[in-house]
Amino acid sequence: MSKLMAKITLGGFTSANKTIDQSTYPGDEKLTVDSIAGNTSLTINNSTNSDDVLDLTQTRLIPIGGKSTLTLGENAHVKISEFFDLSIGQTSEYNLGEGSTLEYAPASIGAGAANSTTFDMGSSGTSTLIYNPGGVQVDFSSAPKIAGLSAGDQIQVNGATQGAVEGNNLVFRDDHGRVVGSFNASGQDLSKVTFEGGTMTYACYLKGTHIATPEGEVKVETLKAGDKVLTASGGVATVKWLGHRTLHKSRIPAKDAVRAFPILFKKDAIASNVPHRDLTLSPGHHVSFNGTLVPAMMLVNGQTIVQQFDTQKFEYFHVELEQFDIMLAEGVPAESYVDTGNRNMFQNAAEVAMNPDFGPAEGRPVVEGITVAQQGPVVEAIRKQLLVRAEAMTGAVRTTDAALCIEVNGQIVHATPAFSKEGVYRFALPANAGDVRVLSRAAVVRDVTPLARRDLRKIGVGLAMIAITTATDRHEISLTDDALTGLNAVQDVKGTAMRWTNGAAVIPAALINSTDEATLELTVLRTYTYWVDADVQKAVRAA
Repeated sequence: MSKLMAKITLGGFTSANKTIDQSTYPGDEKLTVDSIAGNTSLTINNSTNSDDVLDLTQTRLIPIGGKSTLTLGENAHVKISEFFDLSIGQTSEYNLGEGSTLEYAPASIGAGAANSTTFDMGSSGTSTLIYNPGGVQVDFSSAPKIAGLSAGDQIQVNGATQGAVEGNNLVFRDDHGRVVGSFNASGQDLSKVTFEGGTMTYACYLKGTHIATPEGEVKVETLKAGDKVLTASGGVATVKWLGHRTLHKSRIPAKDAVRAFPILFKKDAIASNVPHRDLTLSPGHHVSFNGTLVPAMMLVNGQTIVQQFDTQKFEYFHVELEQFDIMLAEGVPAESYVDTGNRNMFQNAAEVAMNPDFGPAEGRPVVEGITVAQQGPVVEAIRKQLLVRAEAMTGAVRTTDAALCIEVNGQIVHATPAFSKEGVYRFALPANAGDVRVLSRAAVVRDVTPLARRDLRKIGVGLAMIAITTATDRHEISLTDDALTGLNAVQDVKGTAMRWTNGAAVIPAALINSTDEATLELTVLRTYTYWVDADVQKAVRAA
């Protein structure tokens, strides 16, 4: 069914600047925007938080020069499905607000030349750019630019399977290594880019964090330009600016959670009296370990360093010093803010313009003895130390025993003692067995490994096969059967398909399909390392 059509003209005999609401154009309606003036501006808001996507056709008929601006308000979602461009020397700006999504394809019909396009990922909050490089273009313009990257922002390029920072560019390639998308990211701090869709994370202190000063500790939100703070090396530095931003749980997309929600370092998590009270940082805030700066998100262990996904509202602050340095937050050495062109992520960014002492963004300076690392041997060594400390602090231990068993008809059933080969577990099923729950210990992938991971999957045991055997029959249950629940996605392990359980997978009675006694056979290809809480250990010993 074809969509209803609506049209807006910018310029000519109508205003070149307009504001509309996304809810005015429901999902079954397509909007065409014709720009026929030198400078045009269209703002699209989403006051009702509509889940519809505004389907938009952009037509640009400006012969030479001018600037066109499209601004997406909070939570707006716009898809530019068609773009016809006959302009020359035109500047295009796409400004993405908090929680907004822009799906963009370059001109499918056009003969543009000397045009420039900038995607500003917004001020505070997270935004998403989905770039579709499909179509045939005759365009001699420069590569699009990226500006204003902030915590949680994401760039997705359709057809891309890999990405890398090449010079000042974010380059996306397909399976064959061909470039399918490239963005000029000059002025952005590319040391923080990770290619999980092309995301850069920035860092902040949470409101209430105590910062060391020559006169004692003060709350971060009370600092102001000109105040003095202590540095980790024992020096004194001057505050240049204090940025702040507020985030709301309800406005953070699930895919951006790991890059947005605060990280709690419990008292003594790093060393004795470090931090000397609970410390909460943004995921991308770098903590210093003898000169190595590691993002907080890479240190989570689920015990003494945890991510607080249930926080409903939180306010981040970041302290800019006259020169980049390592400050002391609750006794923890952590970085000061660096202006890398992302200052607009803060709600009070405009205050900077009123201070003539602020110079241009230069990025994190090279400081002797200070390096940045997100993974590798140094980070692994740090994580090992933190895991050992977590065990000592909490009494929890890590184990590789999955404690695999099943529950059927309300009864726990353990594997029979004998099995024919390693990794194969057999469980006796009663006649007319109901649903079977496959139970085991489980762990969040990133919490227990020395490797720095962002993997939030909760995994139990890795199943390679499920089979039911009766006195007269044996049949396998496909790992991809839709009736199975409590399993992670299928993954290939050296040519073998495997699915991790989440610690409580369910095999419905309909798949067992037997009224007689039977044997459930589980082939476990992999197990993991799991946290066992101190209370659980005491209960096991008491039993």
